[in-house]
Amino acid sequence: MTLLIQYLLAALTLHTSAHLHLLRTEPSANDTVATAPAAIKFWFSERPEVAVTMVKLATSAGTPVQLAPLAVDTGAHGPLVAAVRGQIAKGAYTVTWRSTAMDGHPSSGSFNFVVSH
Repeated sequence: MTLLIQYLLAALTLHTSAHLHLLRTEPSANDTVATAPAAIKFWFSERPEVAVTMVKLATSAGTPVQLAPLAVDTGAHGPLVAAVRGQIAKGAYTVTWRSTAMDGHPSSGSFNFVVSH
């Protein structure tokens, strides 16, 4: 019985670690950047399903900033890239994202950054 419990716990650990997790972004959460970023970049624990991934960028007043269609850098651990098409002026911005990994489990979040010039 003990071996069965150990096996089930190991299987559960492997299954839960397979979910999509955001590792880092550029710009970073709560970062202050001197100039407007040309793109918002996301590094995940595994490759997201681009077809069902959504990224939004908005000013502190909630005004949307236009982004290009999402692309994935072709490197082995390349980021998901949302190029900025709209104007970004000095001020605070919120990035909201939602994605799904190959296992079908959704993941989402948001973060803020400030453009100082």
